[in-house]
Amino acid sequence: MTALLEVAGISKRFGGLLAVDNATFSVDAGTITSLIGPNGAGKTTAFNIVSGFLKPDGGGIAFRGEAVEGLEPFEIARRGMARTFQDPRVFPEMSVIDNVVVGVRQKGERPLWAVLRGAEVDAQWKRARERAETILARVGLIDRRNEQASALSFGEQRFLSIARALVGDPQIVLLDEPTVGLDRASFGKLVELMKHLVTDGKKTILLVEHNMDVVMSISEKVVLMVQGGVVASGAPAEVRAHRSMVEAYLGKRHVASGQ
Repeated sequence: MTALLEVAGISKRFGGLLAVDNATFSVDAGTITSLIGPNGAGKTTAFNIVSGFLKPDGGGIAFRGEAVEGLEPFEIARRGMARTFQDPRVFPEMSVIDNVVVGVRQKGERPLWAVLRGAEVDAQWKRARERAETILARVGLIDRRNEQASALSFGEQRFLSIARALVGDPQIVLLDEPTVGLDRASFGKLVELMKHLVTDGKKTILLVEHNMDVVMSISEKVVLMVQGGVVASGAPAEVRAHRSMVEAYLGKRHVASGQ
């Protein structure tokens, strides 16, 4: 497979804390890769570096063969990368559909200018809304499109944030702990959506996720981070059996005792 995203030796220090330590991993096109590890392992910091929200202290990032480390988030987004956050981060006083239309700007389009410039951008505005409606139908929110985002449940806001990430038609989507706070029905719906995005939508997903059942069932590759560094990477079964995986989640005592 071809690596769509290559992360080579990135590091990030906050004062005396080395949050990410020479981390290296890759994400193949058309796959789901999961970044896992115990709390404080550096997973979200690595996400923030890859997506441009933090600048690395060292190392490089190549997306589609082009160096992107140090670029601003909007510049990386325009190259075909989108991300969500652990909290949905919707605009509560805007309608559901307008929340999604905002995401079109990730590709450099400017549908919001329609508010200011009248008929000049009517066609662009119409295309943006049509695209937003298509994405909302995909995530199950089309019937709520004209309601304020504040009226949605937490789980629905989660799907809204994913819709906003998808509307710009990115090649890779970074999902940060997307199952947190979801009920059983929404949980299953999200898993199916992620599978659909890869198999039918031809997307690539980089996932930070704490639920190991999800990780091991949908990932082609799993990357294990511990104390800021990558200690194992490979197929789910390989990483599950890796000594570092057992130590990270159960402690060294279980490794020593053979449990």
